Amino acid sequence: MSAATPLVFKPSHLQRTLALLLCSGSWLVGARAMASLLQQMPRLNAIIVQARSAGEDPWMAWLFMTLAIAAVLAGGVLLLASILGLVIMEGTQVLVDQLGITVELAYLPATFGQWLGAGRLPWRHVGALRRTGPFFVILGNGRNPDEQSMEPLPPLRFLVVDELERLVNLILERSPNISFKE
Repeated sequence: MSAATPLVFKPSHLQRTLALLLCSGSWLVGARAMASLLQQMPRLNAIIVQARSAGEDPWMAWLFMTLAIAAVLAGGVLLLASILGLVIMEGTQVLVDQLGITVELAYLPATFGQWLGAGRLPWRHVGALRRTGPFFVILGNGRNPDEQSMEPLPPLRFLVVDELERLVNLILERSPNISFKE
């Protein structure tokens, strides 16, 4: 393998299809829950008005309405997380060459991609390979040689890629300072 032709690891078509199905299914369930809440709002409002006219405290109806709105907001956050997961899954590329390893998140802006784990590490700075939640994390040891600051090297993160075993073996073989932790 020469330095001009890096190995590229991407998610397989099956993994991408499953991520797309999960995301679209989440959106369908979320849209149905929102429609159901909007359909029930006039009923809840009528119950509150009837309780007030009867001189009773409508706290239980307010509680149900508050819980329903909170559930829809939590569902919205989960739906946004599913879209982010789909974008990460579709845009992840791990490039391996003679100089180091690069993780690219193609569909995200550069700053946001770096915050989520995109970047490059030379082989001599690869310090550890871990699995944290759904991500595989490659930690750097030492300081960034390109910058004058004393900030540590940023970790590289990626989700599942095709030929994951081959990628892990390449990382373990080429990194002189690596420690592998589960």
